[in-house]
Amino acid sequence: MVDNRKAEILDVTRKLINEKGLSNTSTNDIARTVGISRGTLYHHFESKEAILDALVEQTSADIYQRAREIAEDKSIPVVERILKTILALNVESSPDHIILEHLNSPNNILLHQKVQKEMLLTLPGILAKIIEDGNQEGIFNTKYPYECMEVLVAYVSTIFDGDFIEMSDMERVNRLIALLCNVERMLGAAEGTFHVFVEAIAHGNKT
Repeated sequence: MVDNRKAEILDVTRKLINEKGLSNTSTNDIARTVGISRGTLYHHFESKEAILDALVEQTSADIYQRAREIAEDKSIPVVERILKTILALNVESSPDHIILEHLNSPNNILLHQKVQKEMLLTLPGILAKIIEDGNQEGIFNTKYPYECMEVLVAYVSTIFDGDFIEMSDMERVNRLIALLCNVERMLGAAEGTFHVFVEAIAHGNKT
């Protein structure tokens, strides 16, 4: 019953944030919509921040699970699998994109940092398994699959955070292409292995 109530509180919070925005959603709103007192609400979550913290974990877990399922699908060629796994993390394609944009806004510094930390702790391990498959197939040649992906994720999560470093679309594209060239070298891959990524980037920049 306790877990069900917590789930209900999180569902209501998600709905209210989607409708009213994060700053306009109070614990009073949440408690009233759930049909409980604030005291009961605080029995399950000690603060609004604790509710949002749990919401970040829940929403992130759903997204990473989708990425994990793609990463483990060995019927998809290795390089294509990397691309599809990364695309699965695209916030705009997620059914929870509105809530994620609110929670990951730099205006909410602590939540933004939590999302970034979650990415750095989770994504390298998901991608590393694909790199290990690539090693076995002779596409890559690296002793450090996890560490290579950790470098990749750390770079992307900071340099390409539009609210952290401002750059034009062309600057962003050039940095992405340069990054892919360096990742090929880190992984011991043949030059042009990630050409499909470059094509996807170029296409995305035209749309």
